[in-house]
Amino acid sequence: MSKRQRKAAVMHRFGIAILALAVLLPACQPNNPAEVYVYASFPLRGPKIGKSVADGVQLAFDEINNRIGSINVVLVSMDDGDAVGQWDPRQEAVNAQTAVQDPLAVAYIGPMNSGAAKVSLPITNRGGLLQISPTTTWPGLTKPGYAQGEPGIFYPTGVRTFFRTTPTDEVQSLAAAQWARALNFTSFYALDDGETYGAGISSLFARAAENAGLKNLGHQTIDKTAQDYSGVLAQVKAANPDLVYFGGTVANGAGRLLKQMRDQGITAAFMGPDAIVDTTLIDEAGPAAEGVYATFVGIPPSKLTSDLGRRFYESYKARYGVEPEAFAEYGYDAGRAVIAAIQQAQRTSIADRAGVLAALRAIPSFSGTSESFVFSPSGDTSLRQVSGNRIKDGAFQFVNVLTLQ
Repeated sequence: MSKRQRKAAVMHRFGIAILALAVLLPACQPNNPAEVYVYASFPLRGPKIGKSVADGVQLAFDEINNRIGSINVVLVSMDDGDAVGQWDPRQEAVNAQTAVQDPLAVAYIGPMNSGAAKVSLPITNRGGLLQISPTTTWPGLTKPGYAQGEPGIFYPTGVRTFFRTTPTDEVQSLAAAQWARALNFTSFYALDDGETYGAGISSLFARAAENAGLKNLGHQTIDKTAQDYSGVLAQVKAANPDLVYFGGTVANGAGRLLKQMRDQGITAAFMGPDAIVDTTLIDEAGPAAEGVYATFVGIPPSKLTSDLGRRFYESYKARYGVEPEAFAEYGYDAGRAVIAAIQQAQRTSIADRAGVLAALRAIPSFSGTSESFVFSPSGDTSLRQVSGNRIKDGAFQFVNVLTLQ
């Protein structure tokens, strides 16, 4: 081999080595962006719960000073509701599209309402964007057997990209029905606000209550925008139930309904799910709210006993000067889960959209404000605790953890 040929052979081998190194380096050494964006979407006006959950998310990012290693993390808080706090499907779609179209977006936290999740979930799924909700509890978002086509219709890519930090309504409705039975109620009349969450949990409660031995005296959907519920309440009064169960949110007329119920002389007990655990209900209904029963997926923030839970509670009060509303702790948990995923992606791959989603799936467990939890392959949390609460002396009071039988 001539000198010129030997030199060419060496250069050829050197070129191959350089090419191999170039291929291997991205897999071995993270090449992380300088900045990533996390979007959050909740109703920020009207009832206090949406803003409180958003504040819980914000607190998690404040604690890390919006910085993870060399990465600057920008949290963008968006409002998907109107002036009275009812979520707007068009705005939720715009919020999700805004996040998906941002090449630096790695996560979408929210929304608050299950109906809103039906709007944003297919959008974020097509965009390959991690979505995590602290508050959506309709089972059909992740589980089959609840509504036709669900949950597959929410995942057009066939890949699960949605996670949630709260137990779902089949757990809550069963706990509520068993609690109603333990309180010696023998009959009920169900009402709902016509939305995915409200109608869904009202129907699930009715089924569970019947199985528990309570008599179903009727079920109606109210007009959530109405100011006068006298027609509906006349039928409730004629049925004379022990218990009125309302599936819906405070933004959709719960306070007005409750006040008018008492004004019409209906003395039946009133029970609802976690979406009425909002001090706005007491503000709107006044003395009529006294004695209301409400279930909550978890325990109220002030009753958290873990070290992280107590730290969250005290930090929230110090930061915002008020008590956190129900679900604020789950906003905090969702924020921390996204932060953990970005940290993991930064260490092991690239903290881009795909890397953060893969990292969240790979993390074996998360520290939560109530206890540690894991996500199932479908995106559901392992948490199943439900508590009973009652309004007494103008405030929600924790009663006890409800044991499922």
